[in-house]
Amino acid sequence: MPIYEYHCNECGNDFETLVFGSQEVVCPKCSGNVNRVMSCCSFKSGAGDFKTSGSGSSSCSGCTSSSCSTCH
Repeated sequence: MPIYEYHCNECGNDFETLVFGSQEVVCPKCSGNVNRVMSCCSFKSGAGDFKTSGSGSSSCSGCTSSSCSTCH
């Protein structure tokens, strides 16, 4: 399913939405312009716990977050 993550350039809202075709996406809070952000996938390990693709290290040099959806 085409579910994407977005960040609003005007109010800072982060959200996910289902997008079909060339549908234009706007912020659900303020109707502002948005940018699509990199989504992080997760997987189940052999031990039964879930890990994100960024577990253990950040892909950003300026933070320690394992998810870039929280970086702004």
